Amino acid sequence: MNRRHEISLAGVPAIRIGGPSRFSDLYYAVMEMSWPQFIAVTAALFVAINLGFGLIYTMMPGAIAHMEPGSLVDGFFFSVDTLGTVGYGAMHPADHLGHAVAAIEILVGLFFSATITGLIFARFSRPRESLEFSQSAVIGQFDGKPALMIRVAVKRTQPLADAHGQISWLETVVQPDGRTLRRMTPLPLVRDVNPLFGLTWTLVHMLDEDSPVLAGLESSERFMVAASVAGTDTLLATQAQGSRRYLREDILRDREFVDVLHEEDGTMHFTWDLLHKTFPTPKPE
Repeated sequence: MNRRHEISLAGVPAIRIGGPSRFSDLYYAVMEMSWPQFIAVTAALFVAINLGFGLIYTMMPGAIAHMEPGSLVDGFFFSVDTLGTVGYGAMHPADHLGHAVAAIEILVGLFFSATITGLIFARFSRPRESLEFSQSAVIGQFDGKPALMIRVAVKRTQPLADAHGQISWLETVVQPDGRTLRRMTPLPLVRDVNPLFGLTWTLVHMLDEDSPVLAGLESSERFMVAASVAGTDTLLATQAQGSRRYLREDILRDREFVDVLHEEDGTMHFTWDLLHKTFPTPKPE
């Protein structure tokens, strides 16, 4: 069964495409869920399993000692005790059939508990987005020449080691046979590697008069620029990464970023509120 799904950049849907059902890869589908969704699905599975086994116990009169005959409630709570390997002792299997069904449920419970535990660990251990990107990209002056610039800041107190940055743009190419091809094309940066990325980093792509990016901005074709940074968190020793996309309306021309660092009493201070602030590029006299 096919469905339409979205490819997102920084949580923002960028492209909608047709593809297989999300449940064709259950692990990925579960990892995509929010925590409330994950807890709700886990609780629903827990209730469904116990209701199923509770119904089986209800249909086996005399198989469970001290269980009220025909009571689905007793069967459900005995199933809960069995699935969780609690065994309070108030109710227990009274014959071989009861023991056999309880043994099967214990096996199911082991797989259920191990699976949920593994998924919880995987959800906690997956890389977190620890970077903040400027709300706008700017085209301003860098070393006296026009450049496309995007600013990134680290949200955490510890820097990222061996950080790599990239800016790509959605390039539209017309093939010789007339077909239109759209592809994300990396743009060369003044510096794409930062050995120790702390506080902020401005990704800079120099522009010339024949720049395809400038031509793309002026055209009527769909325009998009995407920035991404990845590095190693020096505290957790895990991968940290982040990305953001910028459409035509997110590109500010003839602007530059306000300086977010200032020195006071011999100490460098970072002003987070200025991360997204820009000012007009000074005109040459």
